[in-house]
Amino acid sequence: MLSIRRARVRWRKAAATLALLLVAAPRLARAAPAPADTFAYDIVGDVNTLDPHWQYDSVSHTVARQAYETLIFYRGTSVKDLDPLIASVVPARENGLVTADGLRYTFPIRKGVRFHDGSLLTPADVKYSFLRFLLMDRAGGGSGLLLEPILGLQSTRDGQGRLRNGVFAAADGAVRVEGQAVVIELEKPFAPFLQIVAAFCPVVSKSWVVAHGGWDGTAATLDRINNIPKESSPLHEHINGTGPFTLESWDQKDKRLVLARFDKYWQGPARLKRLVFKTVDDPAARPERMASGEADATMLERRFLPQIESLPGVTVEDELPLFEVHDAFVFNQRIDPAGNPDIGSGRLDGEGIPPDFFADADLRRAFAHAFDYESYIREGYRGKAQKARGPIPAGVSGYDESMNVPAFNPARASELFQSAWKGKVWLQGFKFAATYEQGRTDRQLACQILKRNVETLNPKFKIECRAVLFSTWLSRFVQGKYPLVNTRWVLDYPDPHNAVQPFLDSQGYFAKATGYSNVRADRLIREAATELEPDHRNALYREIQALAAIDLPAFFTVDTYAVRVYRSNVRDWAYNPMLDYGYFYPVHKEGP
Repeated sequence: MLSIRRARVRWRKAAATLALLLVAAPRLARAAPAPADTFAYDIVGDVNTLDPHWQYDSVSHTVARQAYETLIFYRGTSVKDLDPLIASVVPARENGLVTADGLRYTFPIRKGVRFHDGSLLTPADVKYSFLRFLLMDRAGGGSGLLLEPILGLQSTRDGQGRLRNGVFAAADGAVRVEGQAVVIELEKPFAPFLQIVAAFCPVVSKSWVVAHGGWDGTAATLDRINNIPKESSPLHEHINGTGPFTLESWDQKDKRLVLARFDKYWQGPARLKRLVFKTVDDPAARPERMASGEADATMLERRFLPQIESLPGVTVEDELPLFEVHDAFVFNQRIDPAGNPDIGSGRLDGEGIPPDFFADADLRRAFAHAFDYESYIREGYRGKAQKARGPIPAGVSGYDESMNVPAFNPARASELFQSAWKGKVWLQGFKFAATYEQGRTDRQLACQILKRNVETLNPKFKIECRAVLFSTWLSRFVQGKYPLVNTRWVLDYPDPHNAVQPFLDSQGYFAKATGYSNVRADRLIREAATELEPDHRNALYREIQALAAIDLPAFFTVDTYAVRVYRSNVRDWAYNPMLDYGYFYPVHKEGP
C-alpha cells in the first residue's frame, strides 16, 4: 500500500495576507458562504462532457465519478488495494475469479443497485457499458485502455479510419454475461487490468440510452457509437448512473455544474446534499473566494500559496504524491495547416512555420536545451520540484533518476538551432503560437520561460504564448492544430505503461495527434506491457526512456507534488493520487 504523507497545516499571520483581505473586503461583505450541506469546488478548466465513456479529461472524469460507478474502486488512500463496487467481489486468483493464466476475469454483479431513474441494474447493463466504451473509441478518447488488453487492438479503426471487420463480434465474444456475473476474456495477460477497470468504463443504463436515441448494442448500428462527436451522445448533457449524486444543473455558459444527492443510493445517502463545481480561471479570485467561504476547496498552483496558506480556517496540504507527467512540452511533427492561425504563413519565411517544422530532431533538441528548468522550479514551485527524467514520473515503478536528459544549455541550443533544417531556421527565423490551458498559470510560466530564452538566442525567433479554453484546447489538439503545447498527463492507473504509451506509442494519445512514430518504441512498449518479471520489465522501461531522450517527441520539465487547499471544517476527504480531484461520497462539513 502506498503510504500517504499528510502534510503540515500552516497557520501563520502575514502582512501580505492581511492586505489581501483588506483589498477584498468589499466583495467579502457581499459573498455568501457555501451552505453546510454543500461542497463548493473552484476548478480550473471547464467540464467537457457528461458522457462517462466519451470523456477523457480529469475535470469531466471527476464529475462523472460522483454520479457513475465502476465494477471495483480504489480503497481509501491506496493505489494498490481495491474494493468491490458494482461487482460484489474483486476478482483474484485466490478466490478463483481470475484464471491461472491471467486471461479470464469473472465479476459477480451486485443485486439491488438502482439507476437514478429508479430502474434496476443488471449484468446486461454491465456488458453493454463495456461494449459501448470499447466500440465508441472516439479520437483522442480512452477506449484504448481496454481495447489493448481485451481485444489486442490500439483502435477499432484501420489506418484509413475504417471500422475493422469483426470488431463487434470480437468484443461481443470477449465480454459475456453468465448468470449474475460478467466474464471478460483478455487477449493477453495485462498486469494493470483491474486498476483500469477501477477507474474506467462505469456502468450506464442500456434501456435509458436506447430510449433516448443512443446505440442499441448491435453490430448493425455501430455508426451511432463509433467515434461520434460528444454532442451526438444522449449522455452528453444528462446523467443516469448509480452513484451517490445525480445532475441538478449544468450552466455551460457560466461554467457551473451542480450535482444533487441521490437519496436512493444503494450504500445510503451521501452526507452532502450538493456538489458545486465552478470554473474560476482567474488565480487572483480563488483565494478571495476561499477567504469568503464561497468555495470549500480550490485548485491552486504552488506559486500562489503565499496568498492563501495563512488565511484563518483554511487548510493547505502539501507534498502529496502526484502520479502525473507534469507540464510537458509536446511537439507536433505533422501540424494540420487548414485554417490554422497558429503557424502564421505556413512557411519557413520568418512569418510562420511549415506543418513539418518539428519533424527535425535537432530543432526539438534545441528547444529542450533552451528551457531553464531550475528557474521554473524556483519561480513556479518554490523549490518543491525536481527536474523530470523522462515520461515516467518519480514514485512510479520504472522511474530512473540517473537518466541522461537534455539540460538548460543556451550555447548548445544555439548550435542546434543553427543546424536545424540545414541552417534555414537560424537564417529565416520562425513565428508560431505555443498553447496551454486557460487558467493554468504554471503552464503559462513554462511557456513564458521558453519564449524568453528562445527569443534571446535570435531576434528572428518569435513565439506567442496563448491560453485556450480547456474544452476548445482538447478538440483542437486531437485535430492536430497546435504546433507546440504545454500540457500534463494524469496517469489513468499506477503503472509505467500508462506514462510512456501516450507519448511514445504511435497510437498513444499525444503521439497519434502529433505524428510521432518509431517502430522500436512501439515494440518495446508492447513487450514491457506484457512482461511480468519486475527486473526485466524495469530494464525495458529504461530502454524506452533512453529512446525518449534521443527522439524527444516531447520534453519533460519537472516532477512535483500535489497540493490541496480546502476549508478546515471539511471532513473525511481522503487523498488518493489516482482519483484526481477527489471522491465526495464520504465527505461532510462540521460547523461554520
